[in-house]
Amino acid sequence: MSFQAASSPLIVQTGEQEPSALSYTEMVEKFAQTTLKTKLPWFEEEQTFTGIKVTDLLKFYKIEDVTSVSFLALNDYTATTKIEDIYSYEPIIAYEINREKIKVRDKGPYWLIFNLKKYPELDNIDFHAQMVWQINKITIHSKHDSTKT
Repeated sequence: MSFQAASSPLIVQTGEQEPSALSYTEMVEKFAQTTLKTKLPWFEEEQTFTGIKVTDLLKFYKIEDVTSVSFLALNDYTATTKIEDIYSYEPIIAYEINREKIKVRDKGPYWLIFNLKKYPELDNIDFHAQMVWQINKITIHSKHDSTKT
């Protein structure tokens, strides 16, 4: 495993509980891998992304009444996705692009990806803005917590 993979945990905050950290290895071992091919506005050609579905992450943490999920990047950029869109479009938290671990300089270690090829209606600025790259923290919001988006 590379130094980057070992040193880049994904922090998950669920309501008022203590944050937990998921390593790359844990993501690969504990979750089903999902691979999709799509064209994104940042590339000229289609790319193949591998990662885990956000819906699988929500099932793993067993949070009820989820309203939205926020994704925070290394540069403090944050975007929030409504739970309806997460279930309708099943975005993934990608950790590989074209079968290679995503490096920080290439928008890694984790990148929220919507499948614009499968759902062309998402190919607009609102959904582009939600595709946070260099994710280092995810906050799961529910009706029962007091954290704000």
